[in-house]
Amino acid sequence: MKHRRMSLTTRLSWTGFGFVTPFVIGFLFFFLKPLWQSITFIFNKVDVTLEGYQLTFTGWENLEYVLRKDATFSTNLIESVTNLLWQVPVIVVFALFFAIIINQKFRGRVVVRAVFFLPVIIASSLVMDIIRSDAAAGSALAGEVVAGGTVSQSDALQDLLTNSGLSSDFIKAITTVTDSLFDLTWRTGVQMIIFLAGLQSIPTTLYEASAIEGATAWESFWKITLPMLTPIMLLNLVYTIVDNFTDTGNKVMVQVMDNNRLVRYGWTAAMSWIYFLIIAVVLMVVFFIFRMIERNNGRSKY
Repeated sequence: MKHRRMSLTTRLSWTGFGFVTPFVIGFLFFFLKPLWQSITFIFNKVDVTLEGYQLTFTGWENLEYVLRKDATFSTNLIESVTNLLWQVPVIVVFALFFAIIINQKFRGRVVVRAVFFLPVIIASSLVMDIIRSDAAAGSALAGEVVAGGTVSQSDALQDLLTNSGLSSDFIKAITTVTDSLFDLTWRTGVQMIIFLAGLQSIPTTLYEASAIEGATAWESFWKITLPMLTPIMLLNLVYTIVDNFTDTGNKVMVQVMDNNRLVRYGWTAAMSWIYFLIIAVVLMVVFFIFRMIERNNGRSKY
C-alpha cells in the first residue's frame, strides 16, 4: 500500500501548529492558573497571610470602585485611549517612511539601517530609567525641547500657527505631535524592520511593468506598494497598539503596578481586566477595518 503524501495545505497547517505549540504549552502550564486567579480576585477582597491568599467575597465592589469611585483610573484610561488614536498612526507612518528610505540602494545603507534600529536596542528598561532620571533628557524624551538650560515647548511653531489665524484646537493638535516626535521615532524600530521585510518581498517585476505603462513613483506607491503591504500594515498596527497600551510609561500601567505593590490585588485585577477588554475591543475594530479593506481589494480574508 502506497503512503499517501500530505498536500501542501496540510503541511503548512502542521507547520503553523508546530510554531504555535510552544505558546499553547506555556499558556497551559504557566499562564492559565494566574489568569483564572486574577479573575477570582476581581470579586474578592484579597488578604495576604502566612498560609497564602485569603479571599473574602465582595461581589462587584472592586469593579464599582474602579469605574465609579476612582476618578484617577477613568482619567488615565481616557488619556491612554486618546493618545493611542494619534500616536499609533504617527508611529506606523514614520516606520513606513523610514523603511522606504533604507530600502533604497546606496552606499553605507547597512550602517544607516543599524542607526535607525539603534533606539530599539537602547530603549531597554534600564537605559530608559537612566534617561528619564535626567531632567533634560527626560524632558526631551517626553516631547519637550531643551534650550539654554531650561525646558520649553515648541513656542516658535505655535506662534507661527497662531499668526496664521488657525484655531487653537488645531494648533494644539499639531504642536502635540511635533513635540512628541522624538519619543515616537524611538518606537518605530521594530515596525520599520517588519516593513522593510515586506518591501523586499514585493516582486520588482510589478514596478517594472508599471513603469513601462507610464506609472509614476507616486502612483506605484498607492497602486502596488501600499496594497501589497496591507497584511504587514495590520501586523504593525497590532504590535504598535499592544506596545502602546503596555508601555511602562503608560499612566494606566503605572497605576496598576502601584496598586499591585500596595497589595491591593482586588483593585489591580479589576483595573487590569477592564484595560485588557478595552485593548481587545480596539484590536477587534482594527481587524474589522482591515477585513473590509481586504474585501474591497478583492483579496483573501484574514
